[in-house]
Amino acid sequence: MADRLKATEPVSPAGLLSGLTDKLQELESAVLRQAERFSAVLEIATLLSSVRDVDALLRTVMDRLSSLLQAEAATLFMLDAEKQELWSRVLRGGGLDEIRLPLGTGIAGHVMATGQSLLLGDAYTDSHFHPNIDRMSGFVTKSMIAVPLKHVSGRILGVVEVLNRKTNVFTAEDLALVEAVATQIAAVLDNVLLYEELRAQNEALRKAKSDLSNALDDLDLLFETEKAVSSAEKQSDLMDIILARVAPTVGATSAAIFLADPGEQQGALYFKSIGDENSESLMTLKTKPGQGIVGHVARTGEIVRVVHAADHPAHDPSISSRLDIRADAVLCVPITVDETVVGSLALLNKPSSFTESDERLATLIAGQAGRSIKVRRNRDEAEQRERLVAIGQMLSGVVHDFRTPLTVISGYTELMATEPDEQQRLQYAAVVDKQFEHLNAMMRETLAFARGERELLIRKVYLQKFASETEAYLRQEFKKSPVRLSVVPRYTGPARFDEGKLRRVVFNLARNAVEAMPTGGNFLFSIDREADDLVLRFEDDGPGLPPEIADRVFDPFATAGRPEGTGLGLSIVKQIADEHGGSVKVESAPGKGTRFEFKIPVGLAA
Repeated sequence: MADRLKATEPVSPAGLLSGLTDKLQELESAVLRQAERFSAVLEIATLLSSVRDVDALLRTVMDRLSSLLQAEAATLFMLDAEKQELWSRVLRGGGLDEIRLPLGTGIAGHVMATGQSLLLGDAYTDSHFHPNIDRMSGFVTKSMIAVPLKHVSGRILGVVEVLNRKTNVFTAEDLALVEAVATQIAAVLDNVLLYEELRAQNEALRKAKSDLSNALDDLDLLFETEKAVSSAEKQSDLMDIILARVAPTVGATSAAIFLADPGEQQGALYFKSIGDENSESLMTLKTKPGQGIVGHVARTGEIVRVVHAADHPAHDPSISSRLDIRADAVLCVPITVDETVVGSLALLNKPSSFTESDERLATLIAGQAGRSIKVRRNRDEAEQRERLVAIGQMLSGVVHDFRTPLTVISGYTELMATEPDEQQRLQYAAVVDKQFEHLNAMMRETLAFARGERELLIRKVYLQKFASETEAYLRQEFKKSPVRLSVVPRYTGPARFDEGKLRRVVFNLARNAVEAMPTGGNFLFSIDREADDLVLRFEDDGPGLPPEIADRVFDPFATAGRPEGTGLGLSIVKQIADEHGGSVKVESAPGKGTRFEFKIPVGLAA
């Protein structure tokens, strides 16, 4: 009873005042603390709203948060979506430069996965805690707060951890403060990440545009080089074109192509300087197989790319000395034809040194050079084969045409043998000499053709004299034949043509007529001028052309079945007409004879 009375005894005014004072001081302290935290949150919000350098800002925010909560360490983890890891974008205290955790690992991984905050008085008591970080850093984690960086959309961008309150442990108020700051950080980071993503995309687009532009430049180079090399007449022209285009494209000051010759003990090195007084000249010199970097690449097929040529064991300073250049940075790639290395392409002295991109482009150009060399070799071989075939045909034609001057020579030597008049014999001898000259001309023509030369000996010829001399020679051809010859020069003025070749036209067509009429007939050779054309006509009243060759009389080796025929006479007539810029045509019908019309310009340019 006394105890109950004691408990209900009224408190003295002094005691009540003392208790109220304590309560007021405690409340004041809490209010001040809340005001301080609210002020800190406002300060952090102000900082986050004026983003400039986001990483520097985040470090400042985490420092301010650590100071406010009296924490020993703090970490802001961000998601690395590509690697599926959390990484420490801001790491304050703890003794490590960076922390990386696989998703789902440790407290941070758990909070990232669940989106739920954690307040731990002793981290080691939580099954999700990952002590390896402590073991690596030497830091001992005790109390901690872990809060997700959650955007209002629900997207979780990372995790904020605050470790080890210096006095006591973290409270629910501390957790609320961290969550408030984390919400503001998440809002800012969402914009920052979007900006960084857009910047990365823009950078990727810029790089893609640059790569595309470079690729287009490379394609343009390849296309222009392909067009140029296809028109090059000589191998040196081909090398000059390639070197003049590839060197400026990759920024080289000089370039060289080495082509090994398997049939010789040395190869040809084509060299060109770009952008100096020698830029218009292509130098060519001989080097030994395997000599220098170019020879080494041509022999081994390896690619050489060095900053200093002297650093490569195959470098031969004597080549640089002969070219009068300084060899510094070098890029050298092999040139192949049908998987066989035939040479090398070298680019020299790029100021910033050569790159992998330069190497790829040089390899493409070397491949193009190899294909061009192959095409040129195949074309040269084909031309040589065609020339040999043509030489064979031409020799057959020459042998075919030898019969006319030999017939004339034979006839006039017979006359000389029985002619008592010395003056007449001298005239006969002059005719024989002229026929020998004609034979020599045909031989010279054959040799010129074998060398790839085709020339006309164009000069002014007076048709009166041409007709007179030609008739005299034809008389010898017709002397043992029953065919009657008529020569009618209706035009006797001048014209410009190759006299020897036109005389071959007359002899070939006249001989064909004689051979077509073994029992006799008539052959007319006439000369006319029609406007600006000289027209030679050859008409006979023989049996006409056989139907089986009527459409191909001007083709080589087309004959009417005569054992002595070569089938080249009319082909030679057509060739001579073409060489003079003229034409030849034939009209014939079985039993009604044959008529040839040979037409060339009278005023053919000299």
